[in-house]
Amino acid sequence: MRFLSVLLLICGLAGCGAPGAPLPPSLNIPKPVVDLQAARKSDVVVLTWTSPQQTTDGALVSKPGKVIVRRAVESQPPVVIRELPLPPASKSDQGQTVNFKESLADLINSGSAGFASYTVEATNSLGRSGGISNRVVVPLVATAAAPASVQVKLVPEGVSVTWSQPWPPQRQPPLTVQYAWRIKRRLEGAAKPVIVAQMSAGNQEVAFLDTGIEWEKQYQYWVTPVTLWQSAGSEKGEVEGDDSTVVSVAARDVFPPATPAGIQAVFSGSAQNLFIDLTWSPNAETDLAGYNVYRHAEGAQPQKINTDLIKSPSFRDNAVSSGKKFFYSVTAVDLRGNESSQSEETSEAVP
Repeated sequence: MRFLSVLLLICGLAGCGAPGAPLPPSLNIPKPVVDLQAARKSDVVVLTWTSPQQTTDGALVSKPGKVIVRRAVESQPPVVIRELPLPPASKSDQGQTVNFKESLADLINSGSAGFASYTVEATNSLGRSGGISNRVVVPLVATAAAPASVQVKLVPEGVSVTWSQPWPPQRQPPLTVQYAWRIKRRLEGAAKPVIVAQMSAGNQEVAFLDTGIEWEKQYQYWVTPVTLWQSAGSEKGEVEGDDSTVVSVAARDVFPPATPAGIQAVFSGSAQNLFIDLTWSPNAETDLAGYNVYRHAEGAQPQKINTDLIKSPSFRDNAVSSGKKFFYSVTAVDLRGNESSQSEETSEAVP
């Protein structure tokens, strides 16, 4: 009996494995969204955020809820523009990325406001939430229409891009705006394009010469209108409009170098050693490979007399005969084998 009393006393002090007070059930209130982002392209804004996975008490969101999307314009109170489902979370899920699109055309056309702001609020099935998300702001500025008639043409210096400019928007928003055209280029197989130029917008046809290409490669080009804006508080940014049609071009170098100029021929030999020295002005092309020299006697057709390309603007012709007159011309050849037309002829007689 005494032993049983001691055992009961020990179990009472140690708890003897008895369960503690039960934890209260989760209220299933999702945590607020903290990574809301907004991006504009033309008249469409795209909101992006990560769907909440945890509740405010650290549990997984176990029951469906909803996400309320609100928009506010200037000093007006926020209005609900959409309610989206909030699905339950799973342990293996790191949170789904949610996208929501809205057209701003009506707000932009009204011209009464400079900015619109957005928030989202994740709630449980009873409408309770952990708070409103971070706020994002987008400018309500117009963008020009996509340029028409974009054309590309190969020229010796690179690729010429031309297009017809539509009139920029004539509406005057509360923000200060400037309009421009952004020329984009993408190498075939590349993941991202590069911006090769940006030019102020007008209403006349414009051209841009892209000298930064590599020959023998395939490129795509398009032109995008851009609206550059600035607020009275010195905030500034830009909004891209719709892209033009994409045009492709194979940048094959079929353009020969310039025709050499300034060729002169002088007999410099002796009776025992006959030769004529030729000189001419050097070509300035960066892809120049060398020169060819053509010769003929009176009444004959010109023939190339060098075996390999001549690297410098001079040549000595040792295969001449005394008592004859010889006529010479020179061509330039680039690294891709394009050969220029023959230069003006010069002549020299061998005594």
